[in-house]
Amino acid sequence: MNKKGQSMRGLLGKVVKINRGGPESFEGTLVKVSSDYMVVRNKEGFIYVNEAHVKSITEAGHSHREKGPKQKLIHSNDFHGVLKSLRLKRVQINQGGPEKLEGVLVSVTHNRLIIILKNNEIVRVFIHHVKTISVHVHGHNNENHENNNQSKDNQSKDNKSNDNKSKDNKSNDNQTRGNQSGARNSNSRGNQSRGTQAQGNRSAKKTAK
Repeated sequence: MNKKGQSMRGLLGKVVKINRGGPESFEGTLVKVSSDYMVVRNKEGFIYVNEAHVKSITEAGHSHREKGPKQKLIHSNDFHGVLKSLRLKRVQINQGGPEKLEGVLVSVTHNRLIIILKNNEIVRVFIHHVKTISVHVHGHNNENHENNNQSKDNQSKDNKSNDNKSKDNKSNDNQTRGNQSGARNSNSRGNQSRGTQAQGNRSAKKTAK
């Protein structure tokens, strides 16, 4: 561990601010200091910081419990080992600005990364340009939320469809009953008419005699 890393050990467990401003400035609890990287935890999870890109670190307050996603801390001797441990996971490279990338880390060589973005674009990034890397969890949560919403929508549509089918069945039942009632009424009227005709014929015969 270099002198810079050794001086950072006094800030372990404290809330720090990495860099003073710009897209790569953020706050969190310093949870680990290694040979060439440090780990900061905030509401986004664990952020692995390439020490070579840290311009300043400022104590921002006492440690407090973050309500971020549950993640397992990666233990590696160097930053390159962290990158290899994150292979085949959805990650975020850098905190902001034009060099921020979100995608699946598919390959780690001695000097560069290969990331596949959501639109299937393949991006090669040189490791010495990676300022921070973290496991990207928002995309997964949003997909679950969308899937849940879609499931609810489908369930609602199914319920509406079932209600419509039930109404159609009731309508068909009512129509069938109406047809049956009409047929009964018609048969009844026909029988009454035949009875009347028969009585008329009998009366005519008696009169003729």
